[in-house]
Amino acid sequence: MADDLTVIIVALVGGEALARCVEAARSQAPALLIIQRGGTITDASGRVVGRADSLDIPSKRRRAVELATTGLVALVEDTVIAAPGWANAAVEKLGGERAAACGGPVRISAGLPASTRALAISEYGSFSDRKAAGETLTLPGCNFAFRRDALLKTMKGSEGLVDQIVFRELRKDGRVVWSSDMAVTYAHAYPEGARLRTRFDHGRIYGSAEAEHAELAGRIGRAGKAFLLPLVLTLRSLKTATAAERRSLPTLGWLALQHTAWAAGEFAGALAGPSHKGLEHWQ
Repeated sequence: MADDLTVIIVALVGGEALARCVEAARSQAPALLIIQRGGTITDASGRVVGRADSLDIPSKRRRAVELATTGLVALVEDTVIAAPGWANAAVEKLGGERAAACGGPVRISAGLPASTRALAISEYGSFSDRKAAGETLTLPGCNFAFRRDALLKTMKGSEGLVDQIVFRELRKDGRVVWSSDMAVTYAHAYPEGARLRTRFDHGRIYGSAEAEHAELAGRIGRAGKAFLLPLVLTLRSLKTATAAERRSLPTLGWLALQHTAWAAGEFAGALAGPSHKGLEHWQ
C-alpha cells in the first residue's frame, strides 16, 4: 500500500462510475478524498471532511489538496479506473526520483459511446502507452500526481489547480515526468463533458488565458488562428487514434464537431476574454 499518498477523486459522473473508481483506488492507497459534485469533500467512509469554496474544478482540486495530510497527492476523475500498480508507480516517481509531478497512460475503453470516445481521444489520445518515458511538458488532467508541498506553493494566489499553469510553474524548480506504469482506463461515459457547449466553454477558458496579456494585435492574431484549429486538432487526434477509432464514422463526426466548438471558444476567448462566469464553466 502507498502509505504516503492521498488519492483525490473528482466526481464527474457519480453512481457506479464513482464506486468503481473508489474501489480501484482504495485497494492501492489507504488515504482517500472524494470531491462530490456539490463541492462537499468526503473520505472513503462518506464522512464529510471539508467543502470547496467554489464549484469549479480547479478550486475543488485545490481545496482537497489542502485537506490532504500526506506528502504526496494523486488526482483522478471518476471516469477512469486505476490499473494495478498505479499508486506504487506514482510513489516511485515522486518519492524515489523526487519529481514534482508525474502522470501516466490513459487507455480508452472500446465500450464508450462515440461522443465520449471522441472526447477521450481529443483530451487524452496523446497520453497513450506509446508515450516515451522521461520528462514531459504536460500530463493528463484525469491522471496525475504531485509532491504536495510543491503543488501548494504553485497554487498560492492562483485560481486553483489549472493544469497548464501548474505544470509551467512546477518546471521552474522541479521535474514533470512520465510513468508508463501509472496507467488508468477511461471507462465511463461523460455526456456533460462531450456536449458541444462544454467544449466551447473550455475552449474559451483556454483562449482567454493564453491571450490574457496580449495587445490587441496579438489577440486578433490568435483569433485568426482559431479558424484553422478544427482541421489541425482533428488531424492531430487522428494521429493518436487507433485504426478502429479512425474507421468509426460516429466517432470521427463527434471529433470534428467537438474540435470546431473548441475552436469557436478560443476565438471568443481571444477577442472578448473570459465569460462573466469565468472558471465556473469548468465543473
